[in-house]
Amino acid sequence: MYFYDKKTNGFYIAGLHEIPNGSIELTDETYRTLLNGQSSGKQILANKQGVPVLIEPQPSDAHELNLDTLRWTISKEKQAELLIKQRAEIRAQINAKRDECVNGGVFVPEINKWVDTDDKGRSTLVEIKADFDLNGKNNTYTLICADNTAQVIHFEEFKAVWNAVKTLKEKMYENAYMHKVLLEQSENPTDYNWSTGWSKTYQEHLNEQQA
Repeated sequence: MYFYDKKTNGFYIAGLHEIPNGSIELTDETYRTLLNGQSSGKQILANKQGVPVLIEPQPSDAHELNLDTLRWTISKEKQAELLIKQRAEIRAQINAKRDECVNGGVFVPEINKWVDTDDKGRSTLVEIKADFDLNGKNNTYTLICADNTAQVIHFEEFKAVWNAVKTLKEKMYENAYMHKVLLEQSENPTDYNWSTGWSKTYQEHLNEQQA
């Protein structure tokens, strides 16, 4: 025979366990139904009469169980706190994606190459610009591209690379800003789709080639 104790929210089997005082006896069918529901993701809690019932899992720490309706509810104050927390989490994800794209490389059609755009890559471009400024625009410079190949470029090609890197950063920051503005307007931040408008990174390009 099976028993349920609301104080411990636990099940006990006659002959195997010491049955706590006040425990409720369960039929085999009820016991199996409760365990099957729990294994499928639902929670087992006692209602006002102390009888175990299945309820949906708690949506968040801010939700409290209404024992009369056995539904999870949230106060306006906690709802506001939850929205602030959720928006902060999504903003952090948006910023991380922005930085990933800004540092993830850019394809430059003028040289048909992917160029590094991380701190090291941008520093290299600054050095090349300084070389052109000091030694004249008629010179050429060897650029090591994202695929680790050497590409000899003249000044106009360098300008195309420079502008591509600059435009990538501007667009990614603009896209991140747009998503964060729309996120603030969303009543359900966790459902807001911020996946649009991002540039493909060199690693994503490689993954596509290998697929």
